[in-house]
Amino acid sequence: MSRISKFAPLLAFSFILLGACLPSTTLAPTTQETQTPTKLSPCGDGRCQGPENSRNCPIDCGTPSSTSAAQGPVLYLGIMVHLEGWDDDKEQDKFEQHARLIREYASLFETYGAKLTLESKEVTDGALRWGDNVLLEMAQRGHGIGVHADIGGQRDYDCGRFAADLRQEWLQLESLGVTVRHVSGNTSHCDWVAATVEAGYRFTTGQVAYSVMSMPVEQRPPAYRDCKSPSTCHQVFPPELEDRLHPWRAASGADWITHDPTGQLVILASSQGLPCMQEELTGQSTKGCVFTAEDIDYFTEELEKAIALAEKDKVNIFYVSWSLGSPLDQALLEEWLQRIAQYVQTGQVEWKTLPEMYDAYIQWEQSQ
Repeated sequence: MSRISKFAPLLAFSFILLGACLPSTTLAPTTQETQTPTKLSPCGDGRCQGPENSRNCPIDCGTPSSTSAAQGPVLYLGIMVHLEGWDDDKEQDKFEQHARLIREYASLFETYGAKLTLESKEVTDGALRWGDNVLLEMAQRGHGIGVHADIGGQRDYDCGRFAADLRQEWLQLESLGVTVRHVSGNTSHCDWVAATVEAGYRFTTGQVAYSVMSMPVEQRPPAYRDCKSPSTCHQVFPPELEDRLHPWRAASGADWITHDPTGQLVILASSQGLPCMQEELTGQSTKGCVFTAEDIDYFTEELEKAIALAEKDKVNIFYVSWSLGSPLDQALLEEWLQRIAQYVQTGQVEWKTLPEMYDAYIQWEQSQ
């Protein structure tokens, strides 16, 4: 027997003992495993910017209680997005493109802690036909969902069917598993308040000047006494920002602009369309308006006015609209969200869906 063979068992036993005594060593991961994920936010760099705020990055922005403005009135901010104009129920490729855009915009908003309120008409039909329940997904991601009815605006519309038609829109959206509480696109010469309540809705959004057509002629503002259609009287109403800042209750279409504590319908008044802020606030035609940096500037001016008008003991709301409809430039939209972020960081503004604004108003009522 060779010398090596003679001592082989002893050497093997020694190596086993040596291995047991050495500290464990983990193999270095591959280059792919060691790649550092891209940071979505530069939290911790000493600057409060971009999507950072006092809630998601207190090290840079401070805590909400440490901001001086947090002790003052808070303005609830939102955006109402009408999902319309794409023939979603007729062409699958258009519906799929529409759904893709909805998801992309939602992801962008979520980056900044912002919330959409999606008011659906044709997307509801498309989701049911093509089997992609994008609306339920959006609700589960924290965005608001409602009905955009676009019913009752024709002068020859049969008012007797109004409530039933609105209810059908409710039931269709509800069949997707979505909780339905509000409707827009119900402006009419009929008593749209009574019809909306009868259909089961608790609040309404996006009323325009044509809605005064349900009032007695002598009580309508002179400029809107004989509106031919919602499109010809599509101006923001009430026209003054201070009259839109707080929700109110309406008892009937005959006097809906006056708060009635017994009314069963809560009204959340809308401000201008985001892509047309400049045109609407300067009295220009909104036909063919395009979202630009100037719209962001005009929005910011209006936002600051709303902040100045906010009252500490009331529910203060300010929201704009957008019809998707037409896609918006995502780079500009992100610039708009970044502009808002500074007001969120100081506690002056808080993002809400429109259903959340309604909930805040109900809570406020109960506290009075």
